[in-house]
Amino acid sequence: MKYDVTYFDFEDGRLIEFEDGLFNLNLVKFTHKKDQKISQNRLSTAFDLFKYDVNRYRESKEDNYKRFTMYDFDRGRIAFDLLTILPFIYLTAESGEPFQYPIIEYPYQEKWLTDNGKGLKHSPMLSGNSRSLIMGKYFPEQTIDIISSDLSEGIGGEDDVEEFLDHLFSNSYWSNHSRSDYKIIINLCSVGESKCFGGLDELYDEYTYRMLYTFKTVELVDAEYFENYNHYRPERFIEKTARLSNWKIIKSIIDGSTLETDEDYWNLLDNIVKGHREHFEKEYTWKI
Repeated sequence: MKYDVTYFDFEDGRLIEFEDGLFNLNLVKFTHKKDQKISQNRLSTAFDLFKYDVNRYRESKEDNYKRFTMYDFDRGRIAFDLLTILPFIYLTAESGEPFQYPIIEYPYQEKWLTDNGKGLKHSPMLSGNSRSLIMGKYFPEQTIDIISSDLSEGIGGEDDVEEFLDHLFSNSYWSNHSRSDYKIIINLCSVGESKCFGGLDELYDEYTYRMLYTFKTVELVDAEYFENYNHYRPERFIEKTARLSNWKIIKSIIDGSTLETDEDYWNLLDNIVKGHREHFEKEYTWKI
């Protein structure tokens, strides 16, 4: 393969090394959709998940939060990093600069999440919910690439990774930026036991399904970050935004909000992404 890729398991952060003839990469094939606007269905999904994340904090802050320290949060080790990224995604979209990476979806996830007990109406996104929320709400004319993995497309391998990266590096961001100083990181989900899917035991025997993966996220990171990342897996954007100073601001906004109707949650989102603009602009000095 013409690209040097480092693979990680999205669930546990372990390095995955594939060796021809011993441990091959079996990958769910995909279709590539270029320059897509955020659909209303995708925005609805993202909004439901935003409300769920906010409510999860409100319901658990008195109990679960007591076991987390400020040190844990500052090193990106708790779940509410999905809220701290929002102001930075807004600033990126507002600038008009294209997003670096595609949204990745897997249609089987929609079947699994239908009865998840959380009342969420899901589009099958594995990554891209926050970008869908910000783009769909505030910048509906902007576009982004979407990678859709589907078992109906078959099972491939490293040639498909190469195709995926060819698409990535021809997008409207990377076609105008050098990538010579960055390592390519791909996080993979196992399509058998992963929490992303709930298991596909009915489709694969024990040996096969444990070896089948789909894309979860892709990132390009500099060598210094790769040597010193704090998360249990490399996630540069998450780690850079999940800072205690950022969380304190968003936490105070949520704590001071009355949240009863959808309009209340949309107003909360406005306050999160716009209410402390000067702080987040000063923080946002590290984008590639």
